[in-house]
Amino acid sequence: MYIVIAGLSDIGRNLADLLVKEGNQVTVVDRDPGRCAAIAEGSDIMCITGDAGQKSTLDEARVRSAQAFVAAAGDDSENLMLCMMVKELGVKTVISVVDEAEHTETFRQAGINLQVNPAIVAARHIYRLISQPYVKGYLSFEGAEIFEIEIGEGMGCVGKSVAALGVPSGVRVLVVQKGKYADESKEIQPKDWLVLIATRESVKKGTDFMNRWFGRG
Repeated sequence: MYIVIAGLSDIGRNLADLLVKEGNQVTVVDRDPGRCAAIAEGSDIMCITGDAGQKSTLDEARVRSAQAFVAAAGDDSENLMLCMMVKELGVKTVISVVDEAEHTETFRQAGINLQVNPAIVAARHIYRLISQPYVKGYLSFEGAEIFEIEIGEGMGCVGKSVAALGVPSGVRVLVVQKGKYADESKEIQPKDWLVLIATRESVKKGTDFMNRWFGRG
């Protein structure tokens, strides 16, 4: 997959590294020659020094050929402008970092439906680590939240099947046993992994459900 990233913020730099390690082709655009030189040295990331808001720079980055574009320029107004430009150039998947939560609706109205607010994501993740230490992985989306749980000794769910847990509406539970999804009739055992998906409207019910069955003691 070919991805273009505008901006070598911490997010842009780390994302580029991750994408390349997964075998993707990545081009990064940034105004700072020093940052471009640093990320290009010893990596397979192509970096263009220039203004991503200029059509000539986007053409140099071959943005029309990109499967995805990520705006991580560090300023919401600039990110919004960049997203609108690349949408007009035909890029199908356009993602933006949004620093201020109140700007999210502006991006949505502009047709940019994929937004990431780092502060909110980090705050939600820390909250889960504090309030639900049994949650080992967590993702938050516009319409749902996903929790990954490692089953341990002493959890209330051990020895029970998913069907016996009384999963509330709006919540779905998947159990992974020895690398395979288990049937709902299988008993949950220590060292199993469980994935819980809750719609945005059902997160409170999902949280109560998790606290009941995955707490210890």
